[in-house]
Amino acid sequence: MKKILINLVHPNFEKSLVNKRLINAISSFENVTINNLYDKYKEFKIDAKEEQKLLLDNDVIVFQFPMYWFSSPSILKEWFDIVLENNFAYGGQYKLQNKPFAVAVSCGGYEEAFCETGKDKKTVEEFLSPLYGTANYIKMDYKKPFITYGTEFELSEDTLNKFEQDYIKYIKELSK
Repeated sequence: MKKILINLVHPNFEKSLVNKRLINAISSFENVTINNLYDKYKEFKIDAKEEQKLLLDNDVIVFQFPMYWFSSPSILKEWFDIVLENNFAYGGQYKLQNKPFAVAVSCGGYEEAFCETGKDKKTVEEFLSPLYGTANYIKMDYKKPFITYGTEFELSEDTLNKFEQDYIKYIKELSK
């Protein structure tokens, strides 16, 4: 079973409904490490060496976050800038080459908003293209993202349970 690193990127995780449920659903898995970036780096002083060690010690890297203004929360950009250094992630060495790079994103809007004819005019996958570009540049294996929709609205317990079960299945698939 592959070791999975979940880089949790949520600036207000304690008040989260969906992301908290997803993390709780997988937190007991022996092969999963949860790395809460906002908890760990309140001042955004990211320890590149510590983060690089986590990346090297795990087989699959997942970035889990709520979509904010059609992008990821700001600490993730800072994390990429600090951690994915020349001669580590690219340049002379590609130490993460062929490792799976996955994204789990929660979207406040409904799925029908994220299409050419919808309110947002683009798909979530299109909004995630900078992450695809990053994974491609450092020669990681970009996986199909896990997406939840409608998270800013009141969700039924059945919907939340379905999100949890789907996420468990997604993580187990990445573990194979």
